Amino acid sequence: MNKNQKIILAIFVPVIIFFIAFTIAYYTAVTIVPGWTNLERMARTGVPKYSHNPFDWEKTWYIWFLSLIGIILFEYKLFADKKRKIKN
Repeated sequence: MNKNQKIILAIFVPVIIFFIAFTIAYYTAVTIVPGWTNLERMARTGVPKYSHNPFDWEKTWYIWFLSLIGIILFEYKLFADKKRKIKN
């Protein structure tokens, strides 16, 4: 793999991993908004019954942590020096 291909992979694969993690975190961090009925809540606050916040760190920290570890491992393996040999 040449240098240009590595750079393209180094940019696009972490972006793809981010969007996958974002989607998982979006559907994981569902909060039920207490209060009025659905129609009253939408009229008064504009917030539906369920609120999604993928950056609610108390609920989604493990998803972001695992995605960060995945990105780090991918980048390390992509740019590891494969020509170095172990000497006995």
